[in-house]
Amino acid sequence: MADYFERSRDNLRSMAEGVIIDPVVNILVRLRCTPNFVTILGFFTVFVATFFAAQGNFRLSGMLVMLSGLMDVYDGALARKLQKDSDKGAFLDSTLDRLGEAVILIGVIYYYSSKNEEIIVLMTSISIVFSLMISYLRARIEGLGYNSKSGMFTRPERILIVGLGLIFFSPIIMIYVLTLAVSVGLVHRFFLFWKLLRK
Repeated sequence: MADYFERSRDNLRSMAEGVIIDPVVNILVRLRCTPNFVTILGFFTVFVATFFAAQGNFRLSGMLVMLSGLMDVYDGALARKLQKDSDKGAFLDSTLDRLGEAVILIGVIYYYSSKNEEIIVLMTSISIVFSLMISYLRARIEGLGYNSKSGMFTRPERILIVGLGLIFFSPIIMIYVLTLAVSVGLVHRFFLFWKLLRK
């Protein structure tokens, strides 16, 4: 199952490169944008999305989340195109990715706190913690010297759930789906890596 998800992500990435990634990256090269600039711009876009989510404008917020997700793809592709891959760039990208993923959900928490929707606030809080834990497990396993990108509901899938959920469905449905997804993803990745460590 884990290999299936990994192959699916790789296939989607390959198809997207020629259609929506390479043309935009070529434009960014002409505009002399740096990968770090695109990374920071994507993070700023998440902050704007958070403002709209906190105001209850969820559709616009979702569109901005999807735009930010695309920027996260473009910064890495641009770095490879310009041969500017660096540890500092990867560190900045990973840090702002995790912050951005949490910040947008904080906007949702703010909105539903004002509506006294305690269950939604609780589920959204769980989603933040579990999402960060999924990323932490990968970082920890790599810190132990293993290399594994396997696992269900990684960050791109979570961004899709949040972005598309806010655009096309209600934020409440999005939170229910996200909470279920990150719960399954966390348990799956834990046992996947636990099995890897036992070998």
